[in-house]
Amino acid sequence: MRVNDDPVHSGADQFLQWMAVDPIDASINVQFYDRRDDPANRKTRVTLARSTDGGKTFTNYAWSDEPFAGENAFLGDYEWCTAYGGRVHGIWAEAAPEGYEVTPSGRGTAAPARPRTPTIIRVGTADFRKPT
Repeated sequence: MRVNDDPVHSGADQFLQWMAVDPIDASINVQFYDRRDDPANRKTRVTLARSTDGGKTFTNYAWSDEPFAGENAFLGDYEWCTAYGGRVHGIWAEAAPEGYEVTPSGRGTAAPARPRTPTIIRVGTADFRKPT
């Protein structure tokens, strides 16, 4: 099932998805890395796609604040999403902002020939509960 709502064959990559089904409201929530906002298909953001009709349709929400350049950054394996009672929580890795400094670990390991771009963990929250 297609969950992203950008045009088909737009050339934009969507990748590394994570899904959570809310056991209370039965919504299907899928977060994924998304490059639809960059014509060069390089800058990435995170999108939350949500279905409340059993997966027939999905609405997309910008889950991260700003697109980031992830060149030489390791994004895989650092994702998670959960949903309960109309609340959705997710985490993901992003390339650290320009000027972010990494403190050496002091383990005596040699620096790689091409150091990786530092990554940071971001947290997203969404509250879809109906007001009472």
